[in-house]
Order: sequence, then C-alpha cells, then structure tokens
Amino acid sequence: MKIIAVTSCITGIAHTYMAAEALEQAAKKAGHEIHVETQGSAGSNPLPQSVIDDADLCIFACDLEVKQKGRFNGKPYVAVGVSKALADAPGIVAEAVKSTQDGTAKIVGEAEVKAAPAPKAPKAEGDEKKGFFKKLFG
Repeated sequence: MKIIAVTSCITGIAHTYMAAEALEQAAKKAGHEIHVETQGSAGSNPLPQSVIDDADLCIFACDLEVKQKGRFNGKPYVAVGVSKALADAPGIVAEAVKSTQDGTAKIVGEAEVKAAPAPKAPKAEGDEKKGFFKKLFG
C-alpha cells in the first residue's frame, strides 16, 4: 500500500522526526511505500498534492492539529499521538492498513457520526420520589 504520514509534537523538534523515522522503518519493513510530512517548529515539508492523491491511506501521528488537513480529504486515516507512534510504529502501520482494507477507517473530511442517546427507561411503579427526596433529586 501507499501510505502518507504526518508527524508533529508540541515542541516540533526531536519527537516529530523520531516518529517520522519510526513510521518509515515500520512501513518499509512491512513492504509498504511511505512518504512522511513533518510539521515542526523548524517549519514543515509539505508533501506534493500528487503524492497525497496517489496514497491509499494516512497516518496522523500528531500532538497538534494537522496543518491544512483539507489536503487529505477523502483518505482513510488513523490518528495517534507521537508517543504511540514511537512506542509501536509497526502496530500503527498494521492497524492503518487493516482498517483501510476492511473499511472501518475514518475518512478525512467526513464528520464523525455520534450515536443517539439511549432512551430513558420508564420508571417502575413505586419508584416515584417523595417529599424531601423529590426536591433534592427531582
């Protein structure tokens, strides 16, 4: 698979680049092609739109909001913190590939659908609050 990743940490120095390296090594070891965009305090190296368009999936290993996230719209993705990418890059790559293949990955640009709240159960007979307790727990 063709993977693109974005890494960024709070300070944008060491962990941004360490996570990029970890993801690159894990993806290549698993037989995937990967391109990584680092977004750090020293600036960023934006991926060409053609590389983004050609990718099968995205991995966002970021502690900050991805800059210009709209460039990735329509791509399946997995989002984790930088520390998780450092601790388990092979697992993150495997999760991203699996969720893309089985169609469970989130899609960049699609709103998350929130489940409707569960309906309240009807009160059982004799469950009414009385007097002081009604005022207190009403």
